Amino acid sequence: MKIIRKTIIWIITLVYLVLVSGFVSNRFEHLLCNNISVNISDSLQTGFLIPDDILDLLNQKGISCLGMALDEINLEEIEQIVRSNQAVKDCKVYTGIDGIMHIDIDQREPFVRIIDRKGQGYYFDRQGNVLALSDRFTPHVLIVNGNIRTPFKVGSPVNVFELGNDKWQKRLRDIYDLSLFITNNELWEAHIEQVYINREGEYELVPRVGPHIILLGELEGYREKFEKLEIFYREGLSRIGWNQFVKINLKYKDQVVCTKI
Repeated sequence: MKIIRKTIIWIITLVYLVLVSGFVSNRFEHLLCNNISVNISDSLQTGFLIPDDILDLLNQKGISCLGMALDEINLEEIEQIVRSNQAVKDCKVYTGIDGIMHIDIDQREPFVRIIDRKGQGYYFDRQGNVLALSDRFTPHVLIVNGNIRTPFKVGSPVNVFELGNDKWQKRLRDIYDLSLFITNNELWEAHIEQVYINREGEYELVPRVGPHIILLGELEGYREKFEKLEIFYREGLSRIGWNQFVKINLKYKDQVVCTKI
């Protein structure tokens, strides 16, 4: 008797679900888009985008979803259009039975700001993508400036790993590598605020603490040079003070050459 009762309950439940599913599906087919909701993650920390930017982009591409049947909206096309914005890392578009089209966006996060020799500025994110400056958002990140030439148009989709192999393109990849090393290291991220590339193409580091400049020289062996600098900081400057030198030269093998104030 119990088995028969359970079977009847399962049959009733199944029929109910089928009927409800059919009702929802039929309702969805006739449901019109009554609103577009744009959700941008991490908007408090990374402020490249606001919802109006995305709506304006869709309007520029002739995409008008309001009043359209939900099942007629090309969600993949909208995702591709939104991803064409260089500040967008990922995008997911979906609709619901409430008639709202949802656009969920993850922004790219800059970690270094580049200022080339003409004063033009832009950012790199940690995947090597180039991001244009924003009028509404200025992140506090490492700055690299000086003898840098920009071999592309800022604003178009560019990744440093897709550049060629001439002098300036290689330099941008070198800048990316060095910046990633500095910002991934707790000590150097806290201590180094700027990297300057001089006319000879050598690298100079500007620390947050102390009046000195650190002459790194060429990038070859830069990890070993930073190891020397860390030892000098911990065993040298920590004893005699941070205001003794104007230059700390790491260019020579197995040596740290300092110039006093």
